[in-house]
Amino acid sequence: MGFFVIRAASAAFVLACLSTAFSPSTQTNLAVYWGQGSGQQRLSHFCENTAIDIIPIAFLDIFPDQGAGGYPGTNFGNQCEDDYYTTPDGTKSQLLSNCQNIVQDIPYCQSLGKKIFLSIGGGYPINYEIKNDASAVAFANFVWGAFGPKKHAWTGPRPFGDIDVDGFDFDIESLITPAPADPSYQYRGYATMITRLRELYATELGKTYYISGAPQCQLPDVHLADAIQNAWFDFIFIQFYNTPQCSARAHFDHTYGSYGGPPTDISFAQWSQFVQTKSLNRDAKVYLGLPASPSATYDGYMYMKPAEVDSMVQNYQATYGNFGGIMLWEATHSDDNQICGSSYANIMKDHNVGNYIIDFFISDLFVFICCSVCASKGRWPMR
Repeated sequence: MGFFVIRAASAAFVLACLSTAFSPSTQTNLAVYWGQGSGQQRLSHFCENTAIDIIPIAFLDIFPDQGAGGYPGTNFGNQCEDDYYTTPDGTKSQLLSNCQNIVQDIPYCQSLGKKIFLSIGGGYPINYEIKNDASAVAFANFVWGAFGPKKHAWTGPRPFGDIDVDGFDFDIESLITPAPADPSYQYRGYATMITRLRELYATELGKTYYISGAPQCQLPDVHLADAIQNAWFDFIFIQFYNTPQCSARAHFDHTYGSYGGPPTDISFAQWSQFVQTKSLNRDAKVYLGLPASPSATYDGYMYMKPAEVDSMVQNYQATYGNFGGIMLWEATHSDDNQICGSSYANIMKDHNVGNYIIDFFISDLFVFICCSVCASKGRWPMR
């Protein structure tokens, strides 16, 4: 026969159970990537989920230095028609020009208080790089002109029409084969690009724009550590699910990723300290990045059960002042991972805001019941 443990979250974290509005300084934000899900629903569907605060749209995955005609390229899965901009010299680019669902959905999402970022980079293709600082400045100018606030002086593409995003996310995972003689291609130009974006942000006094980054958990991250130290990030969405030895799973299984070597563990403490002591913005918020289902990462063992996440979140909220919340990859995986009628994202938000939980362990069967202090709202997700 199994046993059960009843535990109430610390009163300091039992906040009002209504989904809180986005605040850049809170410890309870939930960021969920969207744009690459198999058979994904529209962006508006996910924006209607009150649990989600930030949605990075993935991806702008082809850089101007490699793009046809010198334009970047985009890929938003099933959300756009197969139409592309033509460059001034007549070259067909890889920049999508007909994404009407997204054009309609972004302002709707923003009206609901969501922050919508355009994510740059991604895990495929991975042959992208910024050649030099001049390219970095030009790249920043392009994405600001194309996806920032509409300006009469800008005569280039506007893939989302008159709509502007709330910021840019950098998920840099480039790995060129064969490897160039100069390994700096993996991090070159990003600090310069972000600094230029910040200069452009400063010209818009009526709205706050943000920068986020999604480094791997190994520290220093080869792609973004330099940028984090030399450019101003607001949010660091660390991917604690691609590298076994520093993953969230290693927090519970210290042999995971050890390969016979020393014990392993999640690198959250090291990242928190790195941001507080070495980043240009030492007040940047650090997020616990997790896969939203077992199939959201290459090894399903990296998927974290809700009770496991709860124990980490309670600890990190109490221990690290720069803890910002949870990041999930990605929205469709979360929706498909239903826990008695509630998505994985909803469960993660419950943990973030400190709702009460009861964990039942019955033999080898794991049953999770989240007894929300919001019971009056009818939210009783189970697993």
